[in-house]
Amino acid sequence: MVGVLLLLMALLPCGVRAAPLTALKISDNGRYFVDGAGRPFFWQGDTEWELFHMFSVADARTLLEKRRAQGFNVIQVMVTGVYPEMSYKWGAMKGKNPAEDTPAWLNNNPLEPNEAYFTRADAIVAEAERCGIILVVGVYHAEDEPPGRINFSNAGPWARWLAHRYRNASNIVWSMYPHARPASEAVVRATIQGLRDGDGGSHLITMHPDPGPTSSSFMHSEPWLSFNTLQSYSTAFVNHTLVSADYARTPSKPVVDGEARYENEAGTTALGARRAGYWACLAGGFYSYGHRDNWLSPQTWQTWLDTPGAAEMKIMGDLFRSLTWWTLIPDQTIFGQHVEGDVAARGADGGWLLAYLTSPAPVVIKLDAITGSDPVAVTWIDPKTGTRTPAGRFSRQDAPSFTMPAGWEDALLLCEKTSR
Repeated sequence: MVGVLLLLMALLPCGVRAAPLTALKISDNGRYFVDGAGRPFFWQGDTEWELFHMFSVADARTLLEKRRAQGFNVIQVMVTGVYPEMSYKWGAMKGKNPAEDTPAWLNNNPLEPNEAYFTRADAIVAEAERCGIILVVGVYHAEDEPPGRINFSNAGPWARWLAHRYRNASNIVWSMYPHARPASEAVVRATIQGLRDGDGGSHLITMHPDPGPTSSSFMHSEPWLSFNTLQSYSTAFVNHTLVSADYARTPSKPVVDGEARYENEAGTTALGARRAGYWACLAGGFYSYGHRDNWLSPQTWQTWLDTPGAAEMKIMGDLFRSLTWWTLIPDQTIFGQHVEGDVAARGADGGWLLAYLTSPAPVVIKLDAITGSDPVAVTWIDPKTGTRTPAGRFSRQDAPSFTMPAGWEDALLLCEKTSR
């Protein structure tokens, strides 16, 4: 019942939301996020790196409202755009790039923030908060270091200024994008000190190393690291492998697969994007989707908001929110027979188990993880359409075999005790 209530709340339009899902915290067990009211928060992320840099407030509002309607409640942005010098080359949005008149930094200097730029950013942050959307704000990128825009001397003061400006914004999470190597740590630590000095520790902090495949867990033991973010930059099974590795670390921290391969990039289809999502979530983590043109062609944003991949992320988010997802435990022993790429998890409350299948090869599912009385209801779910088809009712002692319905690209098997 709790899962159903959370799902209904997530579907409310931005303008009528009674309690925005803001002020993220970490659960007591370190496995997931909770909102300001202490409710489990299922991270359904999107990447819109250029939201501050290339968008007017009106266009940002339209994009945010669309993404919220699609179930997205987290959006990853770079405070200055992807790379400042590249963004100017990508052409104007509606004939004009706002950044041409209002760069984030005057004289390319982080210690000279441009008030006009940040006035617009303020308004976009407020629009996101109205929609109950968390903004994961990238403070700097590794590409800022070689030309000297960011260095050990200015990273702290810049981060302090930024964090102080948004100290009262309840929908902010801080991030940074260094290389995952010891040489990056001095600037990382200077940035952390600046953020803490600026907002008094009121926001979560993560790190999103670049390039992939890599994870912030190279600094996992740092107390300031609220949760791990990884970049696989792949649609392969490495998304499950990397999340699984971080899930197993101690102390427990939430894990976000923050950047797999983007939809429509290098031949990546919606299938590839959603596979990465299910692999990440069923490994015990969370997932941020992205479309290639969010950074390669942000000025064409109206043409790629309604892609199949975005629609399928809503199907995924709705499914997990309908379950007690915060009790999820990855568990490959659910399979009696399967192929690589098939993954499964169960609810610690014994009410459900969920298997994601990637091939037409038969699988055997052991149902004894379900508690309570028989029968267990098994349902096929098409991840592409959300269509549900009954697959039968079985005893908890059974280990039935299933074969993916003909014509499906992938499949989900949801097994639930009938008393749910």
